[in-house]
Amino acid sequence: MATFFEEIKSPGSIVESPSRRRVLGMLGVAAASPLAPSFARAQSGKSVMRISHVLAEQDNVHRALLRFKDNVEKKSDGQLEVQIYANSTLGSLRVTFESMQLGNLEAGIWDAGTPSNVVPAWAIHELPYIYRDLVHVHKIIDGPVGNQLEKMLLEKVKIRTLAIYDTTFRKIFTRPKPINSLADMKGMRIRVPEVQSYVRCMQLLGANPAPIPWGELYTSLETGVVEGFENKCEAAFNAKLHEQTKFAAYTGHIFVVNPLMVSERWFGGLPKRIQQVVLDAAAESLAWQRVEAPESEKKFEQGMKEAGVTFSRPDPAPFRAAVEPYYKEFGTKFNASELIKRVRET
Repeated sequence: MATFFEEIKSPGSIVESPSRRRVLGMLGVAAASPLAPSFARAQSGKSVMRISHVLAEQDNVHRALLRFKDNVEKKSDGQLEVQIYANSTLGSLRVTFESMQLGNLEAGIWDAGTPSNVVPAWAIHELPYIYRDLVHVHKIIDGPVGNQLEKMLLEKVKIRTLAIYDTTFRKIFTRPKPINSLADMKGMRIRVPEVQSYVRCMQLLGANPAPIPWGELYTSLETGVVEGFENKCEAAFNAKLHEQTKFAAYTGHIFVVNPLMVSERWFGGLPKRIQQVVLDAAAESLAWQRVEAPESEKKFEQGMKEAGVTFSRPDPAPFRAAVEPYYKEFGTKFNASELIKRVRET
């Protein structure tokens, strides 16, 4: 990576993500299929836990998973092997989540929007401006509301949440002009994930949202299909999007959570001792990641600045007021008004 930032090392060796073709060959499936049916045992006789995610290997969430892998393999005495597939190697967020539901994948990292496709209330985590600050985020995730959402997902689709990693409050990156006020958002073509809360957020802020896969964003900026996007500095820099954008605004419109989830059917088939090893390793990696995430974002923000990206800090009050109608829309549609109230009053 020819940038200011050397590739970050972590305890243990970093496992390079194999190419999609190689992975598919290993799984013994056609190129059209993202994943093969889950294998209970590796050839050596040990259990295997494949973890999929769409982030770069430099991302602090991937580094947290490396800690998780090291702890699991050591404390299970080699009975459980953890294989991490980064950079969308096994498919998109939607494809891999569906694969886990079908029993074709053991675990992965997602956002809140993906599980909200089966438990809509999960999208509360990513409602615009629902969280005031990081302390508020952790009170909700670690408290009764977070526990309720995890229980709903486990009961409905047999998916267990092992940990919910932090990211940061998102920024808006633009190419043609800076965002100095809410008025500057009007008509801007902004790439968003394929998740309704992001689409609606940008609509209410006056922009034209463009749901485009993350892997297509660089070219979409380069060709003018979109004029900007929203994310964190770490993800933007690792995707080299500083080469296609000139400005960034501290809008803090959405805080993204990255839950580490596992198939309950697979997890329940593990010996009780190994289950506890997995739970303990997830807790340890979460504690490390919560400290690392804000520091990592600061470093990558500095990298963006050194690459020539200019940052602005618009008044957040008009942005917050603009998205207020969405709380009622969402709460009414998904019977989640009481949960939203509990989050906002915490």
